Amino acid sequence: MAFEQHLDAGLDEALRARVANDFIREGRLFGAVAQTSLTADEIVALQRAGWSKRDYHDAPVMEAPQSTIDWQQLRRRHRDSTLHVISHRLDQGAPWVGARQEILEELMASQWEEQEDELRTLLHAFAFASMWSQTDDAPSARIESSETFFFYTERMRTTALKASQYATNAPKNDHAFWEMVSSLNDVPE
Repeated sequence: MAFEQHLDAGLDEALRARVANDFIREGRLFGAVAQTSLTADEIVALQRAGWSKRDYHDAPVMEAPQSTIDWQQLRRRHRDSTLHVISHRLDQGAPWVGARQEILEELMASQWEEQEDELRTLLHAFAFASMWSQTDDAPSARIESSETFFFYTERMRTTALKASQYATNAPKNDHAFWEMVSSLNDVPE
């Protein structure tokens, strides 16, 4: 709880609830809150928390701290990081070929799925909204490509981004993943 309170500094529960209920849910201003629905004190509190005041002539809004996460890029970075550690950890290095490499790829994909689930949970806990990127050229590619998160505070955004960088690291030395990787030496090529 103390960790969460530290992250929420400057944004009280009532204002968080208003943001979660009143944010714009469609169009180019998705994730913003209309200034007309806020008091002057609430606008100041949001600015202190890292929000930007956008005085658009037709629709003045408060724009939330936001960040776009490219899930495929994070997955590649996790894979590269893990392969790098494997190349230093195992005598014969990596990559292997044939069945060993296929099993290794499956192990790394499984490990990333666990990391990704934990990271998504964290990001959704810190954000009041998210939306998938919308590209007209490849609508099916956006399903698992990039997602924009809208955070309550700049501090939450910064913490979430640090967590996303941490998630791409190879598993810790004592993780069961390494026992499975070591056992691949027994798999015929």
